Amino acid sequence: MIVLGLTALPSPAQATAADVVAAVKRLQSQGAAVKIYQRTDAGWPSDPRMEALPMRECGARADAPVVTGLAKLGRGGVVAADMKRQVETSECALRFLKEDAADGDQRAADQVKIASAVHRMRTVGGRLYVSGPAYGGGAGWRTLGKAPGGAALYGDQIIDPFDVDTLKFLVRTATINRRGAPNNDADGRRVSRTWDYRGTTTFAALFRASKPFRDMLGGRLDPQVGKISFMWGVHTDHRGVPVTVITYWKPGGDYLLRGATAATRYSWDVKASISAPATIGAGRDPYSDDLVDAYRVQHR
Repeated sequence: MIVLGLTALPSPAQATAADVVAAVKRLQSQGAAVKIYQRTDAGWPSDPRMEALPMRECGARADAPVVTGLAKLGRGGVVAADMKRQVETSECALRFLKEDAADGDQRAADQVKIASAVHRMRTVGGRLYVSGPAYGGGAGWRTLGKAPGGAALYGDQIIDPFDVDTLKFLVRTATINRRGAPNNDADGRRVSRTWDYRGTTTFAALFRASKPFRDMLGGRLDPQVGKISFMWGVHTDHRGVPVTVITYWKPGGDYLLRGATAATRYSWDVKASISAPATIGAGRDPYSDDLVDAYRVQHR
């Protein structure tokens, strides 16, 4: 703070502070479109069959879901999204999942199907549309019924940076709120002037603050899951427009998913026209088309 006589002027650092909440409200009012590239590294419990192989040739199972696509913002946040999701699973892990599926394990069968092809999710007009072998037979689109606009976009990444209540909570609890290092957008382009918000919170605190996170978990939170602590970072350009969102958690304990790191990048110089596809019938909601499926109450 620089003081001249009785007049207090903001220092340069204060004057250039980004306001992510105001920026996202502006993007919503503009009906902005955004391009998304997201990669998640997911850690699963050790499989004794892998440990028994010579020289542990398989290593630990570590899936890497990659999500790409476009989203449209509007009143309240994401109003439509058109996404593709592909899961990279190690050869050994896939072999054992197939064995479990053959023995009647439905969760394993779903994961085999998820790993077998690119799956698509589209939300528009308050409904969720899906395409891919895990959602039902045939090559066309199916409907999973009513859903919020961001349903196609989230589930691996647990933070919705386009929901104002979520952002207000994160900004309020951030332990770091300052200029950041250069970052890359969804197209890999360097963004030099950035602002960082970072902190640590729990699933329970995010569940209370964030409707999108409540939606991801089906509106119910296992008390033990609520204790999971995670680190997060929201990185914006100098105007406060989100460039990257990163979350990391590794709770250990008896969870179906031992931890994950989700990194989501955004580009803003795009246009998007997302319409409802023709459908061939109703789809089914498989296990593990979102990582948070591992923390839903019905799967514990």
